[in-house]
Amino acid sequence: MDSQDQATRDALRQVRQLRHFYRHLMTYAVVITFLHIINLITSDTYWAFWPALGWGIAIVLHALRTSQISPFFGADWEDRQVQKILAKRAS
Repeated sequence: MDSQDQATRDALRQVRQLRHFYRHLMTYAVVITFLHIINLITSDTYWAFWPALGWGIAIVLHALRTSQISPFFGADWEDRQVQKILAKRAS
């Protein structure tokens, strides 16, 4: 396997992850905006905050994983796990 091919595959995987994150973020913005509008029109109780908070936490975690700031369960972790499994199978 050529290192250039591997670098290209890694870059493509990162671009796909970024695209998926942007879709997630746009979906969040549209749905949460819609929920706030529904909340303001139909209710005296401010309940739209709770789904915005819960989903917002998921967005932050997704951003951390996509930007590779978080060391947990990233590409390096996946590579280490694959190597462990392959080492176990070889022995």
